[in-house]
Amino acid sequence: MSQTTSIQRLIQQPVNPSVQQLLKKVSQRLCAVLLLGPLFFVINHTQAEQLGDPVEGKNKAVLCAGCHGLDGIGLSSEYPNLAGQKQAYIIKQLEAFKLGHRQEATMQAMASSLSGDDTVNLAAYYSQLTISTSAQISQPVSEISQSTPSLACSMANFEATQAEFPETIFVTMKGCGAIETFPSMSTWEGGPNMLYTAISPDGKHLFSTSPSSGKLYVFNVKTGKKVAIIPVGKAPKGVKVHPDGKQVYVSNEASSTISIIDIASMSVIHTIAVPKAPHNVRFTEDGSLAYVTLQGGAGIGVIDTAQQKMVKVIPIPGITGPHNLDLSKDEKIAYVRDFVQNVAVVELATAKVLNVIKVGNGHGGIDVAPDGSFVATAAIGDNKISIIDTVSLTTQHLVVGEGPHGIRASKNSQWIYVTLTKDNQVLVINAKTLAIEKQFPVGNFPFWIAVNGNP
Repeated sequence: MSQTTSIQRLIQQPVNPSVQQLLKKVSQRLCAVLLLGPLFFVINHTQAEQLGDPVEGKNKAVLCAGCHGLDGIGLSSEYPNLAGQKQAYIIKQLEAFKLGHRQEATMQAMASSLSGDDTVNLAAYYSQLTISTSAQISQPVSEISQSTPSLACSMANFEATQAEFPETIFVTMKGCGAIETFPSMSTWEGGPNMLYTAISPDGKHLFSTSPSSGKLYVFNVKTGKKVAIIPVGKAPKGVKVHPDGKQVYVSNEASSTISIIDIASMSVIHTIAVPKAPHNVRFTEDGSLAYVTLQGGAGIGVIDTAQQKMVKVIPIPGITGPHNLDLSKDEKIAYVRDFVQNVAVVELATAKVLNVIKVGNGHGGIDVAPDGSFVATAAIGDNKISIIDTVSLTTQHLVVGEGPHGIRASKNSQWIYVTLTKDNQVLVINAKTLAIEKQFPVGNFPFWIAVNGNP
């Protein structure tokens, strides 16, 4: 099939009018090129292929960096490379997500935020990038390491003390399917793509989601051994333990459900239907309510835990794809990190967005310090974290390294722990001085952090 015929078929599909007009121009230009001969084709082929503004596309690519990277290289094997992909193909897929012809809640939310010009510019930017040899071979290595966690995840020989780790912290290793602990420096073999994790209030069990297998892994904290592997929904992401220590809530992003697990029986006892792409949950201290981020774009859902059902949705205009959240110390404010580069400050009683704060590029964790003095959020598509003062809402940005995602404060609010997914490190940051006190090399793709005493 000729290139002109392919584009003519494209323009017959229902797409954004500005994109339709662009594709017609491309088709007309290619027809002229073919008629006027090989020499004219050589001169004008590049121009025809590069409609759109790659510079503007690069600016807009911060929206995509959290999964596909600013350089167009997927951050892990589940995200496709966009570098070097054909411009018309990228346009077509983004329009398909926007119109609902392709179903994937996160991509639909992202695509819906793009104008026709944004789509064309993004396609122009990614199509002119190249993929290095090292990038091409990196993904199969990740796939291999997921199946052999004990070989791929081994802690380096260094000293971690209770001074910087007053409570044990648990770090999921997405790339090598394991859990690593501090300060004990142990490695627990888990399952494929260990992602989010949470510890029970009594400190006896650790729970970690495996989205690729659709299961929740349960570990004995004392021994590091798996005690249960529980099937949940499709693509489980966030996991949280109810404050009473009896139940666990798992957000099944692809199923649009919340699985409720009974810890005594280690089984799913109830499933709550919610709007598209639930990503993570945060309980109130008394356990009566659970707030769930709806990454498909609806906002945050409110679950009545006694009734075990969602009772309302709080819309959050001004952000794209609610991703993770935490509550203020008095539980009157929700800080909602989106999938792009924003934190929304939401007054829960009135459902009013008080502020939208720009932070680093891409998605990331967010944590309110236990003393309530600051909010820390990461940015997987960037090299910095952001610290927000909860009184003034002023923000400081701290360069930490490549790909920060997991972020958690110690129970005493003295330390901030950060995972660097690209640099394969765990950082310990002094919360008062914002100085990086220690850097620990770890296994492949450290993702999330659980701290006992800071749910």
